Amino acid sequence: MILSFFRHLILLAITLIVLSLISYAVLMRDPLNETLAVPYFYSGYLPYIQNLLKGDLGISYNGGESLSNLVLTVLPPTLELCVSAILLAIIFGIPLGLIGAMYRKKTLGKMVRTLSVIGLSLPVFWLAPLLLYAAAIYGWEIAAIGQYNLLYEIHPITGFPIIDVWFIDEPYRIKVIQNVLQHLILPTLVLTIWPMMEIIRIVQGRAEYLFEQTYIKIATTRGWSMCKILRVHILPNTLPLLVPQMTRLFTLVIAQCMLVEGTFGWSGIGRWLINAVAQQDYNSISAGIIVIGLCIIVVNLLVETLTFILDPLNKKGWYAR
Repeated sequence: MILSFFRHLILLAITLIVLSLISYAVLMRDPLNETLAVPYFYSGYLPYIQNLLKGDLGISYNGGESLSNLVLTVLPPTLELCVSAILLAIIFGIPLGLIGAMYRKKTLGKMVRTLSVIGLSLPVFWLAPLLLYAAAIYGWEIAAIGQYNLLYEIHPITGFPIIDVWFIDEPYRIKVIQNVLQHLILPTLVLTIWPMMEIIRIVQGRAEYLFEQTYIKIATTRGWSMCKILRVHILPNTLPLLVPQMTRLFTLVIAQCMLVEGTFGWSGIGRWLINAVAQQDYNSISAGIIVIGLCIIVVNLLVETLTFILDPLNKKGWYAR
């Protein structure tokens, strides 16, 4: 187990080095930064790493602000969207996957499977403006741009409006909470489509396999109700399969955020990076690569740790290695 632990640490170190090299290469695309590395390209790499370890990401060319402060401003809104979309996908994806497996030989089960395939093929950059247009045309209250109405003032405490809104001490706080939720609903619904369809596909495929097993058929002949079969056999053997997929789902959602945030006027890191590319702000692009990469690495570490705790076979494999 100790050897496997050190092997994972080495792989993590290699990943961080590759991520820093990519970020440094982007930084050196700027002619001003390139002069700092004369006469060799790699002469400025070690000082760059030292600044990263201190939390110093440099300054933005667009206004000269500290990139560390900018990242702490634009990252929480993106994480808020990602977490909301994944939670909503789990809440709806698991029941729909189980329903599709229970009625696998009927029209309902085939409809669920077809829905998951169609949902995975929908481009969010095309669906987002269509939904926003339809919501505006029909006067839906969720047809909102930004994180909340600018008439309201929410002091940033954690950086997440959905959390900070609970700390305001105003008589109209309920109205502000309602407004924040209205602004959050539409982008969350768009972002939750792909992860929800992927969860449906995984859960339905696994549950259909389990329903064909002999011990499930024996439990049915013994008079077990469907709820008991789901609770005792299906769910314990299906839900652990979703845990290793969380890193991929998070990566998928955060990539979609970069396409959706501009449509909904969401002040997240994706919209900020797209603006940095348009302005050729290489310092901001380099910082964005580092921050997004670190987020994915942290999520992957949490997922691997949770998988190691929940899956006895995985734990056994660590000792065997």
